[in-house]
Amino acid sequence: MNTQTGALLHQAHMTTIEALQSLDEMLGSNKKAPAKDDLLARQLKQLARILKSEVESHFGFEENHLFKVFVEQGETGIVTMLTHEHRSILPLALQVADLAVAAAEAGFTDATWTEFKDAGAELVEREIFHIQKEEMGLLAAISSLVDPETDEELANIYRAEVG
Repeated sequence: MNTQTGALLHQAHMTTIEALQSLDEMLGSNKKAPAKDDLLARQLKQLARILKSEVESHFGFEENHLFKVFVEQGETGIVTMLTHEHRSILPLALQVADLAVAAAEAGFTDATWTEFKDAGAELVEREIFHIQKEEMGLLAAISSLVDPETDEELANIYRAEVG
């Protein structure tokens, strides 16, 4: 990846994949609701923060800035596909983040654990598949479609809006 924007998106993807892998491990290693403790509370709060950043700030940057550059060059297919996936992932990620925050405060009940586990497993599957598509298609497209000046502008916007 030869662009600043691609490097920033890649770094965010790796952070999100790491969080999703931790979520997947948590879900797989607890058949029943895990007991609330400080470590679990910290893990749940961190998961919620990363998920919200991914689907609110990261998706927002792509849709509001990067995808516009692609559309201006007639590349609507990848934009339509990825935007559709964002719409599918966003509410599920926010649901998991909200459940994680609530559990970090009050712990899980059997019912909230089941809801968290079901939504979390679905999120892991959808979002990892989505990130794989972006890693293979979007980052390569940035390298071929975005000139260095626009790349610099996009990277600065990303740093300002996403972090």
